[in-house]
Amino acid sequence: MSNAAERDDVERQLTTVAETLSLPSSTAQITRVRLNQLGSEPEIGDSSISIVGATTLALSAREDGLPVTVSDVAEAWSETLEDTSIDPGAMTALFDDIASNLDIDGVPPEPRALIERFGTELDLPDGIVVVAKRILEDAFEADPQTVAGGTSPAGTAGAVLYLAAAVNDVGGADEDALGDVTDTSQVTVRNRYKELRDLLGEQRLETAQRYRLDPDTGAPMATSSAPDAEQSSAGAGPETADSETAREPDAGDAEVTDGTSAAATDGSEPETADSTDGAGSETADATDEGDAGEDTSAAETAEVVTALFPDELPTTDRVAEELDADPEAVAAALEALVEDGTVERKRAGSTDVWLPGDRDALGPGLTEDAVQREVDAIADELDLNASVRLFARGLVSDVVEDVDVENAGELGGAALLAACLVNDVDIEANEIAATGEFASRALYDWLETLDAAVDVEIPTAGAETYVDRLADALDLDASVREESVRAIEQYDPRPDDPSYTPPELAAGATVFAATVRGTEVELEQLADASGADPEFVSEATDSVLVSLCLDLVREDLDYEGTAWTGDLLESELSPEFGDSETGAAIALAKAYAAGRESQPVDEATIDALVGR
Repeated sequence: MSNAAERDDVERQLTTVAETLSLPSSTAQITRVRLNQLGSEPEIGDSSISIVGATTLALSAREDGLPVTVSDVAEAWSETLEDTSIDPGAMTALFDDIASNLDIDGVPPEPRALIERFGTELDLPDGIVVVAKRILEDAFEADPQTVAGGTSPAGTAGAVLYLAAAVNDVGGADEDALGDVTDTSQVTVRNRYKELRDLLGEQRLETAQRYRLDPDTGAPMATSSAPDAEQSSAGAGPETADSETAREPDAGDAEVTDGTSAAATDGSEPETADSTDGAGSETADATDEGDAGEDTSAAETAEVVTALFPDELPTTDRVAEELDADPEAVAAALEALVEDGTVERKRAGSTDVWLPGDRDALGPGLTEDAVQREVDAIADELDLNASVRLFARGLVSDVVEDVDVENAGELGGAALLAACLVNDVDIEANEIAATGEFASRALYDWLETLDAAVDVEIPTAGAETYVDRLADALDLDASVREESVRAIEQYDPRPDDPSYTPPELAAGATVFAATVRGTEVELEQLADASGADPEFVSEATDSVLVSLCLDLVREDLDYEGTAWTGDLLESELSPEFGDSETGAAIALAKAYAAGRESQPVDEATIDALVGR
């Protein structure tokens, strides 16, 4: 897309614009990753890097549901340029090409346009739409990251419409209706409006005039008359129309004078009083907090599970949050529902998921959602950057529908491990495994699956590399290091031997080499240093020993040319070492070495002696 100097320039411009528009760091970081991904795409090659950068930032802001227009970005970016400016129309024309090259399914709509569309579909007064925009802008000014952290821009648009209608006692914007028009769910809308309500404060929402409609005209109050006018949305950018949204110039905070915008007066109950779907009124929320969890009925619990699924995973914590109840009490109620067949328990990574009815498995959509949740949780725990997280999420999306996912945490962890390897981030499999309830060897199994399924070369270190790391970590001498590598080269796994991961095989070979060389090593130390499970290190050690000892007596290994044979008789290796088969193989090799028979032992004799 450009040379190094131009990329440095656009990086500085991006940082400046993000600060000017108060965009969250996550939005800027994802934009950086996307600009790197775009590379030298021919469809955008003729566009200046500044326009590409500005357009990509605007696209990311839209995906995050931020009330920032193309014009806002164009103006702010132009201020970073010396001899030119960016035309918003040029950015709009580039949207489709950039979205296509980034595999984004369509250009996301501008958040204010979403509010207008949903308001129209629900036949809400124009004044409610204006108030909803003000709520979104004020939330953005208060904390951009909270706005960006929503599940979807559609859910955020539905939430601000809900709040605007609730504040003004206007019907027609209940959770069910908003869930339908936003194509999300009532749960998504409910969670989102609670987040925004908590951010702005219930008192402010109830008392600020800028959120109220004139009772006589139905028009929103003028922002200048609001007691908290200094907290208005000026920082969120002008409410000018983007050319691609086809909005009227006065669609922002302008006063609504058309009589058709009057609030509904048909006697319908205000949405804040609706408690039939579990959301409850604001008053009820506060009242119920004191006795939450004291009486969690099975019927209520089952109702919440059904309401959440399939839009969200009904985990214990999620169900407890919806019921405003103690998680332990909810868990007990869920267990009872499992016993009577009302719900089924499934595993989604490190958590239990409770599914309504007799569903046999999570569908592809929910499976991906479960894995992506694990990716985010592990990335947060390990403080991995946005680039790694985004890469891992892409890998998951590419493979999740074509593989059988029994443990979402394993696939999520493997995707992050692959992303770290590709992006040269220093992290070990055991560090990732430690954050979840799975063994590090499961990650290596998934790495093979990912490598075969995606068009990305995933670099992995071999067992020899791990030998070097172990030798450095445990300060082993060169002879042990060399013998360990030689043991790996000579190791000939039998058909019934398990497939060992590179760290496991390296640790097993090192145990063998250190023992024949008379160097004391602790299996637990090797396991810790390699990141492998001690059980698998022990198994790998046995497999290496059996292979080398039996190949020696078969004379598949040259006695004189094999250095460890000279130390075998004096080593700590004995018939008591390892399992019975390993002990027998060691005894046979020692007997062979002591007699220097120079005559191979046949397979039948080996089978008889080692008890196979």
